[in-house]
Amino acid sequence: MLTSSPCEVVTMASLLTKVIGIMLAFVFDPENAVRSSPCAQVWVPANTVHLGSSVSATCILSDDCPLAQGQDVQVAWRLNGRHLPAGRPANQSARSYDVVVPSFTDAWGDLTCCVHTETECQEVAGVKVQAGYLPSPPRNLSCVTNLTRPCTLTCEWTPGPDSLLPTAYTLHTEIRHSRTERKTYTLPEGVHAYTIPRVDFAFFCEMRISVTATNALGQASSEPLLLDPMENAQFDPPEVLQVWAEPQREGCLKIRWKLSDDQAWVVNVAVDISLKAGDSQLWTSATKRVQDPLVPEMVERCRLLHGTEYHAQARVSYPPGPWSAWSKPLAGTTPEKVPTGRLATWLKVFGEQSGAQSALLFWKPSDQFRANGRNVSYHVLLKWPPGRWRHDVLCDTPHGHCAFSLPQGATRVCITASNSAGESVPMCLPVYRHTGLEPVSGLSASPTGDNGLLVSWVAPSSSGLLGFTVEWSPLLETNPVFLSFDVAAKSESSFLITDLIEPYRPYKISVYSRYDEGIGAPRTVEAYTLEKAPSEAPELQAMVMRHTSVELTWNDIPLEQRNGIVSYTIHYWNEEEQKEAVSIKPTNRKLILKDLKPLSMYKVLIQASTNGGSCNGTILTFKTEETDFWDITMSAFLIGTLLLLPISTTSVICFKKRKRLKMRLWPVVPDPANSSIRDWKDAGTLQKDSHRKQDIHEASPVNLSWFNLLDIPDKDDSEAEESCQPGGVKAGDADHCPEVHPSPGGDPSPRDSVPYVTVVFSSPYRSQAQSPPQAYLRSESTQPLLGDGPSSPTPSQEDGAESGSFSECGGELCTHKGGCVSWGDFPMLGALETHNADPLD
Repeated sequence: MLTSSPCEVVTMASLLTKVIGIMLAFVFDPENAVRSSPCAQVWVPANTVHLGSSVSATCILSDDCPLAQGQDVQVAWRLNGRHLPAGRPANQSARSYDVVVPSFTDAWGDLTCCVHTETECQEVAGVKVQAGYLPSPPRNLSCVTNLTRPCTLTCEWTPGPDSLLPTAYTLHTEIRHSRTERKTYTLPEGVHAYTIPRVDFAFFCEMRISVTATNALGQASSEPLLLDPMENAQFDPPEVLQVWAEPQREGCLKIRWKLSDDQAWVVNVAVDISLKAGDSQLWTSATKRVQDPLVPEMVERCRLLHGTEYHAQARVSYPPGPWSAWSKPLAGTTPEKVPTGRLATWLKVFGEQSGAQSALLFWKPSDQFRANGRNVSYHVLLKWPPGRWRHDVLCDTPHGHCAFSLPQGATRVCITASNSAGESVPMCLPVYRHTGLEPVSGLSASPTGDNGLLVSWVAPSSSGLLGFTVEWSPLLETNPVFLSFDVAAKSESSFLITDLIEPYRPYKISVYSRYDEGIGAPRTVEAYTLEKAPSEAPELQAMVMRHTSVELTWNDIPLEQRNGIVSYTIHYWNEEEQKEAVSIKPTNRKLILKDLKPLSMYKVLIQASTNGGSCNGTILTFKTEETDFWDITMSAFLIGTLLLLPISTTSVICFKKRKRLKMRLWPVVPDPANSSIRDWKDAGTLQKDSHRKQDIHEASPVNLSWFNLLDIPDKDDSEAEESCQPGGVKAGDADHCPEVHPSPGGDPSPRDSVPYVTVVFSSPYRSQAQSPPQAYLRSESTQPLLGDGPSSPTPSQEDGAESGSFSECGGELCTHKGGCVSWGDFPMLGALETHNADPLD
């Protein structure tokens, strides 16, 4: 008798459970739960699971499967084509195989069972599994009642986050009155709104509405909404019937309106009347509650501008329900009144102050000005003495500018505004004759977007400054109608221009300083709000061509094609592709290319650039000329002129300053033998040589003579100094006087030059005895004195006995410093003789 083990009992029980599950799956979900083939069947507990949860599956092979006959069966699992770890057989004898996916992370998966053969793993069965989340509760549930026939109640909501699973919505309504009525509306997948017909809801009754979202994993409901369908009613736009003004009601308009025919039965509605001026974009609203709209209602709006056209429109609601759409606007005009307030003005005077001048007057409404009418005209008048100004009308125009001639002597110009109700009080402004006062400085303009320019400046420091006038106009327009202006206070240093500004268009901006006595000189700048590449580039022309240079010229780009502030760059290259580029100032219209190679081919193009891009012109090709004879001649002439000019200048200067130059280069050594000192005589000598007296009387009257003495070193003892003084030579002292042996003949000497001194006589020789001692001046010359022998006669050698002007010391001459030299060392001094003589008559 065979017995079963506990394990076999458990296996048989689990197998039985799975078989029962498969059978139930066939009953309840035969399409998705089990996908079978003649060989096998795959069973899963559920084909929809939570994303990230585990999934188990069982593959059961049939007995008649040819792949499982006569062999050891090996089963493998795949999920979306990916191999899964092999599961163990649940029951080998029953051919049942299990697999467990620990975390199912795919939104959907195809789980298949395969049987291994000798060549491949053949798929025998499979099942499709989906994964997702529970649905989220719907949000923002709202309902609106449509009163247009047929009446309906439309509810809509916002779905929650995607659950990755098909989700269906169900709308639940409950009407709470004498008896409760409940309705349920099932919606197709993906629909998030539903319109309830009129038979399923009641006006002026409270309703409870909710929405439920359902998918394979569960369901979730929104917060319930409690409402009265009438309080959520959406009305049709009302109709404005009439807009008019009563003459006695200045600044007021009356508006008549009514509800649409389908909603005329509704009572206790609110109406909103909105008005705006004809040229404004601002609407002003006023709300009124209407009890019985069966009769067309009238609403009055006051505190409006005089003589202004207004557009009126209306909308209605059942409080606190939503507003209807606006009705079609209807226009009406308030009664006119005489214009009031001041105009902003700007007067420009042109021409000489001595004669008649031309003037341009611009004006515009200020914040205080009220035209109080639709058709306003302006009158410009000259201010003369009282009673005359009305007869001198300069302009009568509906525009904002006027050009006229200003007669000499006119000091004020007045302007008035008029409409059908009358004329305003004249507003006068002075005529400034001084128009060149101190201007602003540092003017600049920068873009602030596509339609704005910020103008900045530095105010002048002059006293009497009242403010500034900022003026701008398109450069492409010359008509004064396009000129705009505004006034800035004296404390301001910038102004934002936003009126009539367009991108890619050039604007001329000027700032004037205003004073008590006149207007400052204008400062002007050109500006763009947005720039782009120029529409075209200028055409280059080669005007003057030489062997190493060429002159290029071009014309301005037309103003309407510049598209910005244009600057130019010249690019050129030769046959060797050696490229160069030259940047040019925006105001230049020509360029000379230098240092080119003679007889070479060049290509050049011009590039026009702005802050928004660049545009290249066409390429110009040229060839430099060959060097000619005249160019070489002119170059040589210029070089020679440049070299000869300093030489010629130096020669002329040296010729005119030759004496001074000679003294600088070659100092004159005085020759005592040729001076008047050689003719001085004493009384005895003059008696002996009376035949020479006539010559002395004819001698030169020069009182100064110059002669030089050697610089003799001083003796150490005072006796030697006294023995060498004039008249103080004693017998036997000659041997003690120092001797100096110059070497004029080239004897070796430790000194290369002989210094000497200059003796200056300050009076004629006849007063020599009474005159103060002579001065001995050290000479700056280091030239050797007469080293080559005497250059003049030496009569002292003939009359040496009579020569007594210096003390002798053994045949030598002694100076006051005690030094003694030989007469032979001074051959030119030897030619001098002095004798005692009476004063010459």
